[in-house]
Amino acid sequence: MLLNDAAYWQQLFQNDTILSVTQWLVPMLTGNALTGKLRCLNNMYFSSPSVQNAVGKLHSSEWCPTVPKPCPFLKFARHQRGTHPDLGPWRSAPPQQATPSTKLGMDALPLQSVQKANRQPFRLNVMVVGESGLGKTTFMNTLFNTDLVSEIVPEEPTKTVKISPITYELIEGKTTLQLTIIDTPGFGDRLDRSEDINPLVRYIENQYQAYWDAEKISSIRKPTFDTRVHVCLYFISPSGHSLKAHDVLALQELSSRVNVIPIIAKADTMTQREKKLFKQTILQDLSLHAIPIYPTAYSEHHETLEHLEQHIPFTVIGSEVGLQKDEKPIRGRQYDWGIVEVENENHCDFIHLREILFITCLAELVEITHTRHYHDYRASHLRKDGRPPSILECDEEYDRRIEDARKSISERLQRKDEEIRQNFVQLARHQELALRKKEEKVCMSHRFSFQHKELMEDIEREKASLASEEEAFLQTLESRQSVKAGKR
Repeated sequence: MLLNDAAYWQQLFQNDTILSVTQWLVPMLTGNALTGKLRCLNNMYFSSPSVQNAVGKLHSSEWCPTVPKPCPFLKFARHQRGTHPDLGPWRSAPPQQATPSTKLGMDALPLQSVQKANRQPFRLNVMVVGESGLGKTTFMNTLFNTDLVSEIVPEEPTKTVKISPITYELIEGKTTLQLTIIDTPGFGDRLDRSEDINPLVRYIENQYQAYWDAEKISSIRKPTFDTRVHVCLYFISPSGHSLKAHDVLALQELSSRVNVIPIIAKADTMTQREKKLFKQTILQDLSLHAIPIYPTAYSEHHETLEHLEQHIPFTVIGSEVGLQKDEKPIRGRQYDWGIVEVENENHCDFIHLREILFITCLAELVEITHTRHYHDYRASHLRKDGRPPSILECDEEYDRRIEDARKSISERLQRKDEEIRQNFVQLARHQELALRKKEEKVCMSHRFSFQHKELMEDIEREKASLASEEEAFLQTLESRQSVKAGKR
């Protein structure tokens, strides 16, 4: 009997409709009762309505299990399940491709996105970090080809690190870029540099907190003014040796909070061989101290950035002077031995850094800041107050409920504390009153005792005086009696 043939059933179920037949199900299908097999099929595998119709057809049809022929209900079920698959929970059907018969105008959607994006200015917040004298101001003016940051440079050295953000609006064609340059004068200028990184970290985290507070507003959502630091340009002194200790500390703190791009300043002070060796040394130091840098540690499009990643860390030259070479205007520095060109890749990596900042990765810098660094800051603060792991990190309602519960508990504790304080004050007053009464009684008893003693002393004195007067009186009386007796 084919009903009892496990191989027959196993071959029968190896098709696209039923993905797999477990080993424990095959023996169940090889029993003696046909109704039991149909019930098992109906309950275990054919739960969708279309397949149940196929099973109903099997019930109403005459099927001889002794004839080795293809099973018609399985073919029908396979066809129906392929058309209407049972996706199961938390699954979505793959889209089916359809071609419209007439043009709908969907090819204008990318243009609509571009027009919508151009309505609002793009934002880029750049933090510039490095020791004084590395040409940071000149480089920023060279990078944007305009005089940007001359007014934020302090005239005198500062005793502490100060944060000086200034925002500019750059317009190119129909695109507006709101550029904020965050200068850090005083960084690395003191003898003790261990505390120089703290103001920078506080500023970065304060911007994250301000953005988070703006997101918590329960009113109508509006575009949040983004002051978060999107990229940090860290300038390294061209010493030719290795990273300094304070550079390692600063890069470790900054790279965990913001996208960091290391830059070797004043590349015109080094030869090509020195620049190559210094780059290798810096990369080794970064790898040794596990310092992630942009774009190698973050970019998801490494295949499109390979020609840029090979120049990391970037060597740059700053120049605000226009020169002429072969009757063409260039930017560079004039020396006795020749001209160093800013935009010549044989002289420095300026054009590659400009490409990664504006042409290739500007939008990605903003996106990574939001999806990774800001997310890490937000998640760490959500977890720090005993937040249970079962609660989603994005559940702002949970934070609101917790805050309301804290306020309620705090108010209840304050009321209880005030009640206890009032009871204590009342009890203290009663105790003080009782003690005063006891003190008055004791004082009164002492006063009565003193008065009694004085009275007794007065009585004794009066008694002694009366005794002396009595004795004198008796003597006088005796003397008078003796005189009378002599006269007789």
